[in-house]
Amino acid sequence: MIPQQKILRVFQLISLLKGGGRTMEQLSRQINASERTVYRYFRLLEELGFIIDQDFHGKYFIHREEGENPEDRFTLEEVSILRQLIQSGAEGHPLRGSLLKKLALHSEAKDLPEQFLKLRVARMFRALSEARENKKQVILKNYHSANSQEITDRLVEPFQFGEGFQSVLALDTKDKQCKYFKLERIGEVVILDKPFKFEKLHQGSNTDIFGITGRKESWVTLQLSLRAYVLLREEYPLSLPYLEKEEDEEGRKYIFHGPVLNYKGVGRFVMGLADEIKIIGPPDFKAYIREKLKSSRLLQGR
Repeated sequence: MIPQQKILRVFQLISLLKGGGRTMEQLSRQINASERTVYRYFRLLEELGFIIDQDFHGKYFIHREEGENPEDRFTLEEVSILRQLIQSGAEGHPLRGSLLKKLALHSEAKDLPEQFLKLRVARMFRALSEARENKKQVILKNYHSANSQEITDRLVEPFQFGEGFQSVLALDTKDKQCKYFKLERIGEVVILDKPFKFEKLHQGSNTDIFGITGRKESWVTLQLSLRAYVLLREEYPLSLPYLEKEEDEEGRKYIFHGPVLNYKGVGRFVMGLADEIKIIGPPDFKAYIREKLKSSRLLQGR
Protein backbone atom coordinates (compact mmCIF):
# COMPACT_ATOMS: atom_id res chain seq x y z
CA MET A 1 0.00 0.00 0.00
CA ILE A 2 1.18 3.53 -0.77
CA PRO A 3 1.34 5.69 2.39
CA GLN A 4 -1.44 8.27 2.65
CA GLN A 5 1.03 11.14 2.82
CA LYS A 6 2.58 10.12 -0.49
CA ILE A 7 -0.84 9.87 -2.17
CA LEU A 8 -1.78 13.37 -0.96
CA ARG A 9 1.54 14.76 -2.20
CA VAL A 10 1.00 13.21 -5.63
CA PHE A 11 -2.51 14.69 -5.92
CA GLN A 12 -1.20 18.06 -4.75
CA LEU A 13 1.52 17.86 -7.40
CA ILE A 14 -1.08 17.09 -10.09
CA SER A 15 -3.07 20.13 -8.98
CA LEU A 16 -0.02 22.42 -9.08
CA LEU A 17 1.07 21.19 -12.50
CA LYS A 18 -2.43 21.57 -13.94
CA GLY A 19 -2.73 25.01 -12.38
CA GLY A 20 0.07 26.46 -14.51
CA GLY A 21 3.83 26.47 -14.93
CA ARG A 22 6.05 26.16 -11.86
CA THR A 23 9.78 25.74 -11.46
CA MET A 24 11.28 22.69 -9.81
CA GLU A 25 12.21 24.84 -6.81
CA GLN A 26 8.61 26.05 -6.42
CA LEU A 27 7.18 22.52 -6.71
CA SER A 28 9.66 21.17 -4.19
CA ARG A 29 8.79 23.90 -1.70
CA GLN A 30 5.02 23.71 -2.17
CA ILE A 31 4.69 19.96 -1.63
CA ASN A 32 7.45 19.94 1.02
CA ALA A 33 9.64 17.38 -0.74
CA SER A 34 13.14 17.26 -2.20
CA GLU A 35 13.69 17.92 -5.90
CA ARG A 36 14.82 14.32 -6.26
CA THR A 37 11.47 13.17 -4.85
CA VAL A 38 9.59 15.48 -7.24
CA TYR A 39 11.44 13.95 -10.21
CA ARG A 40 10.52 10.50 -8.90
CA TYR A 41 6.85 11.59 -8.77
CA PHE A 42 7.20 12.89 -12.34
CA ARG A 43 8.21 9.40 -13.49
CA LEU A 44 5.25 7.90 -11.64
CA LEU A 45 2.79 10.37 -13.20
CA GLU A 46 4.14 9.77 -16.72
CA GLU A 47 3.83 6.02 -16.14
CA LEU A 48 0.19 6.62 -15.24
CA GLY A 49 -0.45 8.52 -18.47
CA PHE A 50 0.02 12.18 -17.52
CA ILE A 51 1.97 14.34 -19.96
CA ILE A 52 4.46 16.58 -18.13
CA ASP A 53 6.15 19.26 -20.21
CA GLN A 54 8.39 22.27 -19.69
CA ASP A 55 7.83 25.73 -21.14
CA PHE A 56 10.44 28.12 -22.50
CA HIS A 57 10.99 29.57 -19.01
CA GLY A 58 11.86 26.20 -17.48
CA LYS A 59 8.50 25.81 -15.71
CA TYR A 60 6.81 22.42 -15.57
CA PHE A 61 3.13 21.82 -16.32
CA ILE A 62 0.62 19.09 -17.20
CA HIS A 63 -1.28 19.28 -20.47
CA ARG A 64 -4.96 19.88 -19.76
CA GLU A 65 -8.01 18.82 -21.71
CA GLU A 66 -9.46 21.41 -24.09
CA GLY A 67 -11.68 23.79 -22.14
CA GLU A 68 -10.49 22.50 -18.75
CA ASN A 69 -9.92 25.27 -16.23
CA PRO A 70 -8.41 24.21 -12.87
CA GLU A 71 -9.54 27.49 -11.29
CA ASP A 72 -13.14 26.27 -11.62
CA ARG A 73 -12.50 23.67 -8.93
CA PHE A 74 -11.66 23.82 -5.27
CA THR A 75 -8.26 22.47 -4.27
CA LEU A 76 -8.03 19.59 -1.81
CA GLU A 77 -6.95 22.05 0.90
CA GLU A 78 -9.93 24.33 0.20
CA VAL A 79 -12.31 21.35 0.27
CA SER A 80 -10.92 20.28 3.65
CA ILE A 81 -11.43 23.75 5.18
CA LEU A 82 -14.93 24.22 3.73
CA ARG A 83 -15.99 20.74 4.82
CA GLN A 84 -14.88 21.47 8.39
CA LEU A 85 -16.77 24.79 8.39
CA ILE A 86 -19.97 23.18 7.07
CA GLN A 87 -19.78 20.23 9.44
CA SER A 88 -19.21 22.43 12.52
CA GLY A 89 -21.41 25.44 11.64
CA ALA A 90 -24.35 23.88 9.79
CA GLU A 91 -25.30 21.12 12.22
CA GLY A 92 -28.95 20.20 11.64
CA HIS A 93 -29.34 22.42 8.58
CA PRO A 94 -31.43 20.71 5.83
CA LEU A 95 -28.92 21.71 3.13
CA ARG A 96 -25.88 20.38 4.99
CA GLY A 97 -25.81 17.01 3.21
CA SER A 98 -26.30 18.40 -0.29
CA LEU A 99 -23.62 21.05 0.25
CA LEU A 100 -21.06 18.43 1.24
CA LYS A 101 -21.99 16.32 -1.79
CA LYS A 102 -21.70 19.24 -4.24
CA LEU A 103 -18.42 20.25 -2.63
CA ALA A 104 -16.93 16.89 -3.57
CA LEU A 105 -18.31 17.04 -7.12
CA HIS A 106 -16.80 20.46 -7.82
CA SER A 107 -13.30 19.78 -6.52
CA GLU A 108 -10.19 17.81 -7.32
CA ALA A 109 -11.72 15.01 -5.27
CA LYS A 110 -13.90 14.27 -8.31
CA ASP A 111 -10.84 12.84 -10.08
CA LEU A 112 -9.66 10.62 -7.21
CA PRO A 113 -11.39 7.37 -8.26
CA GLU A 114 -9.83 7.54 -11.74
CA GLN A 115 -6.38 8.22 -10.29
CA PHE A 116 -6.67 5.32 -7.87
CA LEU A 117 -7.64 3.10 -10.81
CA LYS A 118 -4.52 4.19 -12.68
CA LEU A 119 -2.38 3.49 -9.61
CA ARG A 120 -3.88 0.01 -9.27
CA VAL A 121 -3.29 -0.84 -12.94
CA ALA A 122 0.29 0.46 -12.68
CA ARG A 123 0.85 -1.85 -9.71
CA MET A 124 -0.48 -4.80 -11.76
CA PHE A 125 1.86 -3.88 -14.61
CA ARG A 126 4.93 -3.76 -12.35
CA ALA A 127 4.13 -7.17 -10.82
CA LEU A 128 3.54 -8.77 -14.23
CA SER A 129 6.74 -7.18 -15.59
CA GLU A 130 8.69 -8.70 -12.71
CA ALA A 131 7.14 -12.13 -13.27
CA ARG A 132 7.78 -11.93 -17.02
CA GLU A 133 11.41 -10.92 -16.54
CA ASN A 134 12.07 -13.69 -13.99
CA LYS A 135 9.94 -16.25 -15.88
CA LYS A 136 7.70 -16.95 -12.91
CA GLN A 137 4.12 -18.22 -12.96
CA VAL A 138 1.48 -15.93 -11.48
CA ILE A 139 -2.07 -16.19 -10.24
CA LEU A 140 -4.50 -13.59 -11.56
CA LYS A 141 -6.86 -13.33 -8.60
CA ASN A 142 -10.57 -12.70 -9.24
CA TYR A 143 -10.19 -12.18 -12.99
CA HIS A 144 -13.41 -10.85 -14.57
CA SER A 145 -13.83 -12.66 -17.89
CA ALA A 146 -15.86 -10.78 -20.50
CA ASN A 147 -16.41 -14.00 -22.48
CA SER A 148 -17.57 -16.40 -19.77
CA GLN A 149 -18.95 -13.70 -17.46
CA GLU A 150 -17.21 -15.51 -14.59
CA ILE A 151 -14.87 -14.33 -11.84
CA THR A 152 -12.12 -16.91 -11.31
CA ASP A 153 -8.45 -17.25 -10.39
CA ARG A 154 -6.16 -17.97 -13.36
CA LEU A 155 -2.74 -19.64 -13.17
CA VAL A 156 -0.80 -18.14 -16.08
CA GLU A 157 2.65 -17.55 -17.52
CA PRO A 158 2.90 -13.89 -18.70
CA PHE A 159 5.34 -13.30 -21.55
CA GLN A 160 4.25 -10.25 -23.57
CA PHE A 161 2.28 -7.02 -23.08
CA GLY A 162 -0.39 -5.86 -25.49
CA GLU A 163 -0.83 -2.51 -27.20
CA GLY A 164 -0.50 0.38 -24.77
CA PHE A 165 0.35 -2.04 -21.91
CA GLN A 166 -3.36 -2.30 -21.05
CA SER A 167 -3.34 -6.09 -21.39
CA VAL A 168 -0.92 -8.98 -20.97
CA LEU A 169 -0.49 -11.98 -23.24
CA ALA A 170 -0.09 -15.10 -21.11
CA LEU A 171 -0.40 -18.87 -21.36
CA ASP A 172 -3.38 -20.16 -19.39
CA THR A 173 -1.99 -23.32 -17.76
CA LYS A 174 -5.46 -24.89 -17.53
CA ASP A 175 -6.17 -25.23 -21.26
CA LYS A 176 -2.62 -24.46 -22.51
CA GLN A 177 -3.90 -21.55 -24.64
CA CYS A 178 -2.26 -18.12 -25.06
CA LYS A 179 -4.74 -15.38 -24.20
CA TYR A 180 -4.88 -11.65 -23.60
CA PHE A 181 -5.90 -10.60 -20.07
CA LYS A 182 -6.93 -6.97 -19.46
CA LEU A 183 -5.14 -5.45 -16.48
CA GLU A 184 -8.24 -3.57 -15.31
CA ARG A 185 -10.12 -6.86 -14.90
CA ILE A 186 -7.50 -8.40 -12.59
CA GLY A 187 -8.24 -8.27 -8.87
CA GLU A 188 -4.67 -8.96 -7.75
CA VAL A 189 -1.43 -10.37 -9.18
CA VAL A 190 0.29 -13.02 -7.02
CA ILE A 191 3.80 -14.01 -8.16
CA LEU A 192 4.59 -17.66 -7.41
CA ASP A 193 8.00 -19.12 -6.72
CA LYS A 194 7.47 -21.51 -9.65
CA PRO A 195 9.28 -21.17 -13.01
CA PHE A 196 7.58 -21.34 -16.39
CA LYS A 197 6.63 -24.93 -17.30
CA PHE A 198 5.20 -24.43 -20.78
CA GLU A 199 7.54 -21.87 -22.36
CA LYS A 200 7.62 -23.80 -25.65
CA LEU A 201 3.90 -23.09 -26.02
CA HIS A 202 4.30 -19.32 -25.70
CA GLN A 203 3.24 -17.79 -29.01
CA GLY A 204 3.85 -14.07 -29.28
CA SER A 205 1.84 -11.64 -31.35
CA ASN A 206 3.89 -9.20 -33.45
CA THR A 207 2.13 -5.87 -33.76
CA ASP A 208 3.41 -2.37 -34.33
CA ILE A 209 2.93 0.80 -32.26
CA PHE A 210 -0.63 1.13 -33.59
CA GLY A 211 -1.60 -2.49 -32.86
CA ILE A 212 -1.46 -3.66 -36.50
CA THR A 213 0.27 -6.85 -37.68
CA GLY A 214 2.45 -7.02 -40.78
CA ARG A 215 5.59 -8.50 -42.32
CA LYS A 216 7.45 -5.49 -43.70
CA GLU A 217 8.75 -2.77 -41.40
CA SER A 218 8.67 0.83 -42.65
CA TRP A 219 9.62 4.04 -40.87
CA VAL A 220 7.14 6.91 -40.93
CA THR A 221 7.98 10.53 -40.10
CA LEU A 222 5.25 12.99 -39.09
CA GLN A 223 5.24 16.58 -37.91
CA LEU A 224 2.53 16.97 -35.27
CA SER A 225 0.60 19.81 -33.75
CA LEU A 226 0.56 19.96 -29.94
CA ARG A 227 -2.92 18.38 -29.94
CA ALA A 228 -1.83 15.51 -32.23
CA TYR A 229 1.30 15.01 -30.11
CA VAL A 230 -0.77 14.75 -26.93
CA LEU A 231 -3.32 12.38 -28.52
CA LEU A 232 -0.60 10.13 -29.95
CA ARG A 233 1.03 9.82 -26.52
CA GLU A 234 -2.27 9.11 -24.80
CA GLU A 235 -3.77 6.68 -27.31
CA TYR A 236 -0.57 4.88 -28.33
CA PRO A 237 1.93 4.89 -25.42
CA LEU A 238 4.34 2.67 -27.40
CA SER A 239 5.07 5.74 -29.54
CA LEU A 240 6.84 7.55 -26.66
CA PRO A 241 10.42 6.47 -27.57
CA TYR A 242 9.90 7.75 -31.13
CA LEU A 243 8.63 11.25 -30.27
CA GLU A 244 10.92 14.29 -30.27
CA LYS A 245 10.58 18.00 -29.66
CA GLU A 246 12.44 20.41 -31.90
CA GLU A 247 12.76 24.17 -31.70
CA ASP A 248 13.55 26.60 -34.49
CA GLU A 249 12.76 30.21 -35.41
CA GLU A 250 9.09 29.30 -35.94
CA GLY A 251 8.79 27.79 -32.45
CA ARG A 252 8.48 24.30 -31.05
CA LYS A 253 7.76 21.35 -33.32
CA TYR A 254 6.73 17.82 -32.42
CA ILE A 255 8.11 15.00 -34.56
CA PHE A 256 7.20 11.32 -34.70
CA HIS A 257 9.74 9.05 -36.42
CA GLY A 258 8.98 5.41 -35.81
CA PRO A 259 8.56 1.92 -37.30
CA VAL A 260 5.24 0.48 -38.48
CA LEU A 261 4.38 -2.95 -39.92
CA ASN A 262 1.36 -1.78 -41.87
CA TYR A 263 0.11 1.66 -42.98
CA LYS A 264 -3.43 0.86 -41.87
CA GLY A 265 -3.00 1.83 -38.20
CA VAL A 266 -0.87 4.95 -38.59
CA GLY A 267 -2.97 5.93 -41.61
CA ARG A 268 -6.16 5.82 -39.56
CA PHE A 269 -4.54 8.09 -36.96
CA VAL A 270 -3.30 10.57 -39.57
CA MET A 271 -6.62 10.79 -41.42
CA GLY A 272 -8.45 11.38 -38.16
CA LEU A 273 -6.26 14.45 -37.55
CA ALA A 274 -5.61 15.56 -41.12
CA ASP A 275 -5.44 19.27 -40.21
CA GLU A 276 -3.04 18.62 -37.31
CA ILE A 277 -0.39 16.45 -39.02
CA LYS A 278 2.12 16.96 -41.83
CA ILE A 279 3.57 13.83 -43.46
CA ILE A 280 7.33 14.13 -43.90
CA GLY A 281 7.87 10.64 -45.32
CA PRO A 282 8.16 8.13 -46.80
CA PRO A 283 6.72 8.88 -50.27
CA ASP A 284 4.75 5.62 -50.47
CA PHE A 285 2.95 6.48 -47.20
CA LYS A 286 1.97 9.86 -48.69
CA ALA A 287 0.63 7.98 -51.73
CA TYR A 288 -1.26 5.59 -49.45
CA ILE A 289 -2.97 8.49 -47.65
CA ARG A 290 -3.83 10.22 -50.96
CA GLU A 291 -5.50 7.05 -52.22
CA LYS A 292 -7.43 6.60 -48.98
CA LEU A 293 -8.67 10.19 -49.05
CA LYS A 294 -9.63 9.89 -52.71
CA SER A 295 -11.54 6.67 -52.02
CA SER A 296 -13.25 8.29 -49.07
CA ARG A 297 -14.44 11.23 -51.21
CA LEU A 298 -15.75 8.84 -53.88
CA LEU A 299 -17.77 6.93 -51.30
CA GLN A 300 -19.18 10.14 -49.88
CA GLY A 301 -20.27 11.25 -53.35
CA ARG A 302 -22.42 8.17 -53.95
